[in-house]
Amino acid sequence: MTETQRPVNTSIAVLGTLADFHRQPIPYNLGALMALVRRIQPDLLCLDLTPEQWRDQAFADLPPEYREALLPLARQSDIVVIPIAGDCPPPEPNATGWRAGVLRWAMAGLAIRYRSAPDPTSANRGWRHDLANGLYEVIGRLAGSGLREDWRNHIAHLTQQVLVTARRDPGSRILVAVNVRCCHHIRHALRDQPDLRVVDFSEL
Repeated sequence: MTETQRPVNTSIAVLGTLADFHRQPIPYNLGALMALVRRIQPDLLCLDLTPEQWRDQAFADLPPEYREALLPLARQSDIVVIPIAGDCPPPEPNATGWRAGVLRWAMAGLAIRYRSAPDPTSANRGWRHDLANGLYEVIGRLAGSGLREDWRNHIAHLTQQVLVTARRDPGSRILVAVNVRCCHHIRHALRDQPDLRVVDFSEL
């Protein structure tokens, strides 16, 4: 087989991040996140920020895992950041009245699960991850159907931009670092693509 005939292998891993939970006293904190991505050293790092935020370096409203960990790490290394968010990412779910109490309960449940996760792998798969997905579903329902639809469209856009990136740079090692509520949806959609190799982040 000649060089031009050899199939190009593009590997992608999706890593779920925890937003403000990373600041809590949990094993998967900002330091652990930075150490993990430094060890992986991907060629491309897809992040849920808009092209305008990246162009203008407007990072003040980004979650701490981006602002305080992944973006500084990329600046110190050869990792290339790829912004994959659309123009108007949806807001965080919010609720009033009795729904606000249930929302607080769900967030407390997430905190308990992440505090008990001994490492990033435990937060990204297994029973803790499955229970967290259920709590995120509850949170989405509390916020109403309109916001749930906005989040579905947002996740679809993130997935499409990852595919565009992978096909623009075949052969790259790509790490997609997005909020853990999105990662299993993106991972599942990418696995349906025959030209991509979706791996665990520990295997990238």
